[in-house]
Amino acid sequence: MRAIPAVLLGVAAGALYTVSPLTAWCVPFVILVLMFAGRGLPQSERRWLNALLVIALAARLLAIGSIFIVNTPLHDDESVAMLNGDEAYGMSRALRARDVLTGAPVTRYDYFVTYDEYGRNSYITVLTAMQMLFGPTPYSMRFFNTLLFMTAGVLLFRTVRFAFGPLPAFGGLAAMMFLPTLFYWSISLLKEPLYLLAGTLALTGAMASARASTLRARILPLTAMVGGLALINGLRAGGFALAALGLGCGIAILAFFSSPLRVKLTAVAAAVVITFAVSSAPAAQQRIGPALDLAAKTHAGHVFTVGHSYKLLDPGFYVNPVTASDSPLTLTAPEAMRYVIRAALSFVVVPLPWDLASTRELSYLPEQLLWYAIVVLFPIGLVAGWNRDPLVTALLAGFVMPTAAALALTNGNVGTLLRLRGTIIPYVVWISAVGFFAALRRHTRTTA
Repeated sequence: MRAIPAVLLGVAAGALYTVSPLTAWCVPFVILVLMFAGRGLPQSERRWLNALLVIALAARLLAIGSIFIVNTPLHDDESVAMLNGDEAYGMSRALRARDVLTGAPVTRYDYFVTYDEYGRNSYITVLTAMQMLFGPTPYSMRFFNTLLFMTAGVLLFRTVRFAFGPLPAFGGLAAMMFLPTLFYWSISLLKEPLYLLAGTLALTGAMASARASTLRARILPLTAMVGGLALINGLRAGGFALAALGLGCGIAILAFFSSPLRVKLTAVAAAVVITFAVSSAPAAQQRIGPALDLAAKTHAGHVFTVGHSYKLLDPGFYVNPVTASDSPLTLTAPEAMRYVIRAALSFVVVPLPWDLASTRELSYLPEQLLWYAIVVLFPIGLVAGWNRDPLVTALLAGFVMPTAAALALTNGNVGTLLRLRGTIIPYVVWISAVGFFAALRRHTRTTA
């Protein structure tokens, strides 16, 4: 009797592999991720975790299937359903590269797109390799990206679970799995899921290596950290510097707040003296000023693109639209200060609910309100998290600081900001979850 289920399972697996080889390969890796996720946890937590991950996975598979069904009448040998232009460009480039590498009939334009430096990154390489190995796979790649995203979520969940306890871990994982923006790009053909996994490997690897008691125990987490940083380096220009600086910020936060009071006072005094010396030194001004000017030029370039823009500079800088490379923009010290302050505030509040300019933006309103709640809970989570686990709290907070600063200073388009702000939310949300449950416990004790 056992042979019948085995035969049916074999027939189903063979049919799945015939229809979608990449999907067939993803299935066992999903099982491994689910097994790893609950390793070492109590049985009750393991059941809840598996249920949460399975629901998150099923929702994504349902969304991918819906995209396929809705767009079936539009399919042909050159077009499949794409959620945005960046997806279409990436898949088109990967398929053109596949044709070039397999000797299929191509044109000069195919060669141009395949070898163009614009848009070149390691995710395009992965996308091309998957098309070579498994044939055209626009929908299976969405499943593959889902697997990358969920793996990152599991790594962060386990880190937070053993640092802060089950409630913040489950709360953070639920928010990460079901926030609409994160849900959207977890099933996309964009580099964000791979970028998230690379950053998570670097971050959790650094945490685990710091906790390891022996050199042998540090080998695997250090390898994961180095591998994550190497992946980031190929995915986004400046990504390696931002990630490495983020780890450095986390270590600096840990060192400063773990020091005795006299050491903290000395560090603050030294920072004030160094800041004054640097700000008054002509050589330093010549380096800092052009860097801010370049960021401002990039911001202005975003303002002049199609879409809903927002402005950080004084009004006079937007009179004559030019590209960033041709812009003569130069900021004085007061103009630069106003620019930096506006950038920091805009990163948090844009888009304001009353500034939503389209139906699509209006649909984002619930998540924007949730983002405001995440921001409010973040400092509460920092205090509560520090009392539980200073290392994890410091590294989580420090890791997002350079990326948030870079995004705040260079963006000027609402849609771009929302997409790129999503790269830090998967790290911020865990600390905010700690803050939420800390505030809830305090409220419960007060009202009891």
